[in-house]
Amino acid sequence: MEWPSPVKNYHRDTYPAINPTSPRLSTSGKNVVITGGGSGKSPRTPFVSGAASFSILGRTETTLIETKNKLETDYPKTRVYTYIADIVDKVALVTAFESIKSVVGEVHILIANAGYLPAIKTIVGSDLKDWYNGFEVNVRGNFNVVIAFVPVAEKDASIVNISTRVTHLGYLPGYSAYHTSKLASAKFFEYVHHKYPDFFVLNVHPGVIGATMDAKTVESGTELPYDEIELPADFVVWAVSPEANFLNGKFVWAHWDIEDLQAMSQKIEGTEKFTFGLLGWDGLEETSLGPPRQA
Repeated sequence: MEWPSPVKNYHRDTYPAINPTSPRLSTSGKNVVITGGGSGKSPRTPFVSGAASFSILGRTETTLIETKNKLETDYPKTRVYTYIADIVDKVALVTAFESIKSVVGEVHILIANAGYLPAIKTIVGSDLKDWYNGFEVNVRGNFNVVIAFVPVAEKDASIVNISTRVTHLGYLPGYSAYHTSKLASAKFFEYVHHKYPDFFVLNVHPGVIGATMDAKTVESGTELPYDEIELPADFVVWAVSPEANFLNGKFVWAHWDIEDLQAMSQKIEGTEKFTFGLLGWDGLEETSLGPPRQA
C-alpha cells in the first residue's frame, strides 16, 4: 500500500541522492548524540562513518555496549561513547549531556530517537499506567532531552525528532495513547524550532522499520511491509545538511524524494506547509488569538 504523498517519487529504500558518503553530505568533525540508540534499529551508522564522535544514550547497559563494540569495529576513526540514561529521568539526562560536552565538546547533531508504544487496546481496555507512559516518554521525555541538550549545543545545532506517520492519520483503533502522545511530541518540537531559531529542527517519520517495540503492532494484528533501515538512516544525514535548511520546523517523511522536496522549497520555507494546526481556515489571518476586544 502506498500512502498519500506530496511528492511524485516515494521511496522504501535508500537512493543515490541521499548517499551519506557523498562529500556534500559530510558530517566530518561533528559530534552526534542519539537517544534510544541502544536497542532495536536506529538511524546511526551513516553518521558514525564520518562524524568525529557518536554518543549513544539508552536504558540498558548490555545493548549499549554491544552497539558500541560493533560501531568501533566497523568505524575505528570515530569515537563512540555510551551513557545509561532514561529520558524520563531529567537529572540523569543533564548529567549525561554535561559529560558528553566535557569529553567531546559542543554537540552539533541531536537525534531524538527514544520513544514508547503503549499497548494497542481500546480506551476502556487500556491500563492507565501503560497508556500514560506514552506521554511520560514521548512528551515529558523529549522535553527533558531538549532541556539537557540546549546548554551543551553548538549555536546552530540540528535536532531531528524521529516521529511517526500516525500523527498525520485519522482515527486508528487502539492507538489513542501512541497517536496523541506522538502528535503532542511533534508539536512540542515545533515550539523548540520557534524558541531556538538558530537551531535546525525537524520531525521525521522514518518509515516502517523492524524494532523492539514493533512486536506490539504485530501482536495487535496490524502488519505493514517493512522499509529498509538504510532509507531513514541516509535521509536523516541529508536532513542535517545545508541542502535541507528549507525544511526547518517541518514534519516530513523519509519516503519523500529529496529532489522533489527541493523543487517545492519555495512553497515550503516560511509557510505553514508540513506543520500541525487548523490550517486553511478562511479569515484565520485576521483572527486574533487574544481575548475579545471590549466595545
